[in-house]
Parts: sequence; structure tokens; C-alpha cells
Amino acid sequence: MPTLKKNSSLSFPAIGSLMEGTVLEKKEKSLLVDLSPYGAGIIEGPEYLEAKNYIKNLSPNDKVLVKILDWSNEEGLIDLSLENLERKKSWEIIKERKNKNESFPFTILEANVGGLIGKVGDIKGFLPASQLSTEHYPKVEEGKKTEILEKLKLLVGQEIEVKILDFDPTTNKLILSEKLVERDKIRNLVKKYSVGDIVKVVITKIVDFGAFAKLEDTGIDGLIHLSEIADPLPQNINEILKEGETREAKIISIENSRISLSLKNLEKNKL
Repeated sequence: MPTLKKNSSLSFPAIGSLMEGTVLEKKEKSLLVDLSPYGAGIIEGPEYLEAKNYIKNLSPNDKVLVKILDWSNEEGLIDLSLENLERKKSWEIIKERKNKNESFPFTILEANVGGLIGKVGDIKGFLPASQLSTEHYPKVEEGKKTEILEKLKLLVGQEIEVKILDFDPTTNKLILSEKLVERDKIRNLVKKYSVGDIVKVVITKIVDFGAFAKLEDTGIDGLIHLSEIADPLPQNINEILKEGETREAKIISIENSRISLSLKNLEKNKL
């Protein structure tokens, strides 16, 4: 096995330096690299496992970029880690997308009870269930984990538009969000409305504090607070509102892309 031959006339680069080397030999759990004139280096253990997929496509005499971890290990070899250029490029793209607040398609490869997994270039990314859009969020009574997982599995193979929520190349962390994309879309749609507009809405859900409604032309959700339903208000809202019915309503406020509606206010205007 090649060993490091120290040469007092050489000035050794600092630990952590990047160098170009040539693949000498590929073994089952290690990769030997020629770093002439400094000697031979080895990539093994966790460093090998992290770059395993990249290493399998390498052949003897291929040029590789490596990082110096230790100039001499117990075997007299230079301890190295492999700088996966494809992986490095992927992190650069991720950083650029985050800085530009760009959205991009993300193909779902796996699902677990916590969310969805896929790849952005050469980097594994995680899309938590909590960061899914209203459309894709697994609505399960009492949060039963087995049912949540079954619903998430239905998304495997699908392409979802996402943004980068958080990332850290040093820990291989990449967290994605579909909710951020949804918020941007809602923000843009809300811009077409103004306070005072009369809109058609579909009552989607009646709750203790009022009713939720979708604006018919955009599908954006709005809230009709209990105090804005009728005057006087009956003891049972269901006496005057039914889920699924279409009504006219007046926009009374728009705050942080949240639309508040009034039925009572509209009725007053008609009098």
C-alpha cells in the first residue's frame, strides 16, 4: 500500500486545504488518491460513506478534488475527504434560490409520518407535513399517524412546487416549504381586491365564531365573523347559512393577505 513519504523540502498546505489528486485504487470501503509530490491519501469511514454514490462513478486516473484532514494517519497515509463537485454545485444552486426567493419543482421520492423526501440536484431535501399547502396537507381526525402516512404516500412520485425554508451544507440540512409558495400566490391574488368590493362566495364551513367562505373567482379563503353575519343574529347560524351555498358578501378588511367579509354590511347597503 502506498505511504506518505515526507520531504523536508516540501511546504505542506494547511489542514483543510483543497487539492486536486488522481484516483489510484477504488476498494470496497476506501478510495486511494495520489497527491504527488506529497504522497498517497485515503478516503475511508464516514467520509467514504458520505461520498459513496459519487465514488461509485470514479475510475483509476480520474481527477478528484479532496480536502486534507490529517497529513499522516496510523498507516502513514494522508486522511482525506472527497469534495463532490456535483454536490458542491447543488449547494450553490440552493443558496442562490434561497437568496432570490425562487420556487422550483420538487419530485417526491419517499414519505414518512413527518413529511416527504426528495432530491434537489445531489442533495436530499425534506418537506415537513407542516409545510405542505392546504391542498396537500393530510387532514386526518385526531392526527392518527398511520392515516397521515397513507395520505402522504399518495404524493410519492408527484412534483410539488416548493421554496427553500432553511439549509445548512455543513450538516446536510435542506428543509423545503410548499406553504411559502402558496402564501405568495395568495398575496398576488389578493392584490386584485379592495375593501368595499362586493364578491360572490361559497360558504365552506360554519364554526362557532362565524363562517369560512371561498371567493368564487379565485378560490381564496375569507372569514365572515359571527358579528358580520346578520343583525339580529339568530341563536343558530345554520338558520340563515348553509355550507355549500353561494352568497354575495362585502370585503370589509384585507390584512396580511387575510380577507374579512360581511353579509350584514351588504344587507345594510341594500336597504
